[in-house]
Amino acid sequence: MGRERIQILDGGMGTTLESLGHSVYSDLWGSELLYTNPSAMQSIHKGYVEAGADLVETCTYQLTPANLQSYLSSSSSTTNSSEEYKEQSSSSSSSIIRSSVHVVHDSFHEEPGVVFSCGPYGSTLKPGAEYSGIYPSPYGPNDPNDPSDSSETKTDKVNYFSTTEEGKAQEENAIRHLTRFHLDKLICLLDDDEGEVWKKIDWIAFETIPLLYEIKAIRRCMKTLNEIARNKYTNGHSQYDGTEKQWYIKKFWITCPFPNGQHPQLTPEGKNISIDTLLHTLLNPHEDQEIPNGIGINCTNPLYVPQLSSQFTKQLNKIRRAKQEQPVFVLYPDGGQVYDVHTKSWSTPLDSPGNAMEWSKGVLEVVHSIEQDKNDDDQYTWDGVIVGGCCKTSFGEIKALKIGLDELYGMRFANNI
Repeated sequence: MGRERIQILDGGMGTTLESLGHSVYSDLWGSELLYTNPSAMQSIHKGYVEAGADLVETCTYQLTPANLQSYLSSSSSTTNSSEEYKEQSSSSSSSIIRSSVHVVHDSFHEEPGVVFSCGPYGSTLKPGAEYSGIYPSPYGPNDPNDPSDSSETKTDKVNYFSTTEEGKAQEENAIRHLTRFHLDKLICLLDDDEGEVWKKIDWIAFETIPLLYEIKAIRRCMKTLNEIARNKYTNGHSQYDGTEKQWYIKKFWITCPFPNGQHPQLTPEGKNISIDTLLHTLLNPHEDQEIPNGIGINCTNPLYVPQLSSQFTKQLNKIRRAKQEQPVFVLYPDGGQVYDVHTKSWSTPLDSPGNAMEWSKGVLEVVHSIEQDKNDDDQYTWDGVIVGGCCKTSFGEIKALKIGLDELYGMRFANNI
């Protein structure tokens, strides 16, 4: 066992688009290329495949049916009535979301590995809130009519609900709205009765998730989605009991950002939640929530990754349960730069990796450490590893990962002969 337990994910999309001269300053972060220039989008996917990626994400991180309809409406010169156009744009937005799957699938020469990307609700806000988790009501605890950030009378915004009965009711309401938010996007993929698009998807990736209650919403969303897919593709006759593997039940992962090395979710006391609390929220069995097949870290400075990964592994060992499959560890840190959501600009700390090889070396050291961890029965702690890059990583970083992994496991194999 070794290299076959590790799959390589692609690198950043938005920053790669920007580096190639494409604008990423629209509300869609460049994803409008799926509509205006899909061949340009596909060339990037192909670039990652050629660099060594086994899995490639769709460019749908920030896309939703709503913001796509808004984009299509603002860019169209149609003379149809508003009601007619609303129906047309709804159909078009769903078609564009589905097309993202074909664009990735057709970028592979063989054995396609399509990952459908879903960002958090916070990725649709202005400024983005995937690193803060500051959501307006009903998706969060904040009054959307509060004064702006520049106002001296501004009410402090928070990313947690109170522990009172009222606070618990508000959190449950937010979970319902966030479940609907994620489900509306994914329902678009359940196309025809044969599941042409759905069959092409290997993983669904929920990325940069900053809140515990959004994690609960995602798990609830996937439970509902799997039930809808099961009924649709078996005509409601499936006797699925959760044990057998069916093509229409999709694997999914949930990864979180760790700005400054801490999860963004705060407690009412103002402290960052622990990794222990996070893993219990991710993996605790719940009758109306699906358990993710993968968990981990994305869009985080690589300097924080060794300690965070160690904490993930330590806590997973504490909560191992009989008869429950172990998750895959999913790791795709950023390139080491820092993004300002207000100015939409990047800065480079002095301790950032100097080049792609330096970046990949640090990441591979973490992967190697994870793969060394086994229990007393010599069983791996994790079911495997998916490793790639996020913002400010591109083809060079993924190629360096591929070279490093092949050298690491090639040398080990040679030493065992």
